[in-house]
Amino acid sequence: MIYVRTHAYNAEKTLERAVDSILSQTYQNFEYHILDNGSTDQTGKLIREYARKDSRIVPYYNKVNRAFEENPDFWNLSKKIPDGDYFCILDADDCYEETFFEEMLDFMAENRLEMAACGTVFVDGDSGRVVGDRVLPQSVLVNTPKRMDAYFPIIHWNLRQVWGKLYSSRAAAARYETDIPDWWPRAYGGDTINVMECVKAAGSFGVYGKALHRYTVSRKSVSHQWIPGRETADVTLHEKTLEFLRHQCGKVSVRNLRFLYLVYFNALKDTLAVWAGANLPFSEKLEILHRLFSQEIMRETLAADMEEYGVGEAEKRELLQAIFQSLEKYGCAAADIPRLCAVCALWNPDFETLVPPERLGWYMEHIPGLMPSLALGKYPESFHLLMEAVESGCREDFPVELARTLAALLGDQGAYILCSKLWIEALLRKGDLKQAEQELTEWEAILPEDRELAKLRKAFFGEGGT
Repeated sequence: MIYVRTHAYNAEKTLERAVDSILSQTYQNFEYHILDNGSTDQTGKLIREYARKDSRIVPYYNKVNRAFEENPDFWNLSKKIPDGDYFCILDADDCYEETFFEEMLDFMAENRLEMAACGTVFVDGDSGRVVGDRVLPQSVLVNTPKRMDAYFPIIHWNLRQVWGKLYSSRAAAARYETDIPDWWPRAYGGDTINVMECVKAAGSFGVYGKALHRYTVSRKSVSHQWIPGRETADVTLHEKTLEFLRHQCGKVSVRNLRFLYLVYFNALKDTLAVWAGANLPFSEKLEILHRLFSQEIMRETLAADMEEYGVGEAEKRELLQAIFQSLEKYGCAAADIPRLCAVCALWNPDFETLVPPERLGWYMEHIPGLMPSLALGKYPESFHLLMEAVESGCREDFPVELARTLAALLGDQGAYILCSKLWIEALLRKGDLKQAEQELTEWEAILPEDRELAKLRKAFFGEGGT
């Protein structure tokens, strides 16, 4: 027998499709456990109607969404599957092809598997249009350490979600259900950890080369929402996947490690996209970004060689550039400046020396693009932005001072001399004659025949000097 589990929250528009896909299976020996997860629409009514019509449907009703204590038998169903039987999960807005049970059971029996996955077709939730699929061109068995090591990048996607699979009783019992440990990634990613735990328990896993599952793509899904702790969830997933490979293969090969860096990089892009669109106070966004940037895995990933997967230095730079550009668009309150400086300093340790906190707000307002450029250590670009501001009539002295510092860091002698002359002019404009005289004298000793220095002395000090 196959024990199927679906929990539904406000799913009145999709639940019938999901339930009907189970009831119409060509293999009919199943028991279907469905939970109304505290819905406020007609979901509960639909479940009651189905339960009245089909005795194989076992209904549950929560008063509060995801209150595990209300129906522990439902949530812990995977722990109670009899030996020789199977477990399956279906989301309330997805469905299985009518031969899913039959074909998956045959595939598992033929290959002596305790756990198997199939391919998935992706359907747009609004239009119903097929927008893609993830299906292997042929079935793959990963029932030995050598095969797992070799096929891991190919079957990794099938390890990420709990649906589209059949689990033996032993595999299903390995899931974390209501017994969640402290390290659990509560924001998202728990499905992936559960699948890996089930594979570890099963010892034999295969991916059937056919799409028998249909997944509804929705912008309302958890992956598109900011949930506290998301910035650390990807780190937990990375660490647990490394543990999984060591358990299954006895090692983490260089190839698989590079692949996992790619996985983290793509997850990072998704997380940052959700972070950018989240309706959070700027101070909270900075705190999140500081935690994210402080993680060692992020630096490892951005330093990793992922060229074989089409991710080069340009793609990495574009990601960071987009982050800092998004920060620049916010109106930054004075209280947020120290944390913003600290975020920038995580990528460029010299940032707070180059840009004192009291100057950062001015730079963000008057020289767009300078903060991201400096944070990423793009000094030629930063120098160009500063010089453009000076040439456009900027009357402040500190942009010239910063430009001169960057010219020195770049080893550009001509630019350093030019900025030094502009710096002397700036000192004279603000009336700091003593420092201007000192700077001018030092440069006259270096460039005694320089006409521009002579003009400066004559214009501000007359023919005879001070």
